[in-house]
Amino acid sequence: MKFKFLVIPLVSLILAACLSDKNSPLPAAATGTENNMGVELPNSTSTCDTNTITFDKSVWPILQYNCTSCHSGAIISGGADFSSYDKIVPYIKNGKLYGSLTHAIGYSPMPNASTTLSKCDVSTIKKWIIGSYPAGSILVNLNPTNPINPVVTVTPTEPPITPPAVTCDPNLVYFQQKILPVIISNCAMSGCHDAISKKEGVQLTDYTNIIKVIKAGDPSNSKLYKSIIRTDNERMPVPPMAALSTETKTAIFNWIKQGALNNSCEPSGSACVTTNVSFSTTIQSILKTNCLGCHSGAAASGGIDLSTHANVLKVVSNGKLYGSVNHSTGFIPMPNASTKITSCEISQIKSWIDAGALNN
Repeated sequence: MKFKFLVIPLVSLILAACLSDKNSPLPAAATGTENNMGVELPNSTSTCDTNTITFDKSVWPILQYNCTSCHSGAIISGGADFSSYDKIVPYIKNGKLYGSLTHAIGYSPMPNASTTLSKCDVSTIKKWIIGSYPAGSILVNLNPTNPINPVVTVTPTEPPITPPAVTCDPNLVYFQQKILPVIISNCAMSGCHDAISKKEGVQLTDYTNIIKVIKAGDPSNSKLYKSIIRTDNERMPVPPMAALSTETKTAIFNWIKQGALNNSCEPSGSACVTTNVSFSTTIQSILKTNCLGCHSGAAASGGIDLSTHANVLKVVSNGKLYGSVNHSTGFIPMPNASTKITSCEISQIKSWIDAGALNN
């Protein structure tokens, strides 16, 4: 009877020690051993060798002796499983293992509130964490300012590199941004010079085909330029479509004169002005270059006329203007499925819409 009387309290005592921290989180990093209190466990290794430390020979025996009885198996106290190296690693990384073993403030004390590891064991684990896990690659902050959720890994990061703003040469005419959109909008439509119709054998959908009707450096002998400056019924765009503006004709002339290059330049960063965007100076210019060839006049494509602010406002309110130029899902892509206005122009349109789409 006496034997049974002595065993039962011992078992109860062990269970109490294991369950006492079951619902407590295992916290993070700490300082030295100055917070240790109560009974100090005997060394779990025969000698205190902190010069040659490995997990298998130095650290794992300490954890097996002091921790795995509660933190492994079918019932894992506090949800912290110390049954293998891989399962222990997260508690090394977040500092909770060291903080709990040293009884640092804010941590669940381990092995329990009244028992600490020996100074040798603490020193062994500390040196292993900061210098030998697995080769010094994880640096744990052993004196965090916020012990509940400390920053425990030291990972130097390079500051992000901000690319310089791209500013386009105002004296150059860029084919991709200025010439191609005008030709697609005014010439490469169904029944004229698109990839299917190829009226008179001429396709004007891309640089490779457009350059066939250009004599680089010589606008006067370029079939394209001669067609857009005609004043009779052979003019392009074909009447009753409106003739290209003087500004557009000049741009095409200068582009050919400059060598008719397949060049491109999209302003970015501070070079792309998206504040205080004006309808009269910015939005109308974008629409004129990219849209009005099809969306103006009595026969405006899809019945959408973008030649006035009032008409533009209609496709702003239903989302079609931004959805189409941004090629958003569910909208007809404009100028067409294979051609998109520049990111800067899309940003300017969005900025103007967000500011109220004013007639400014």
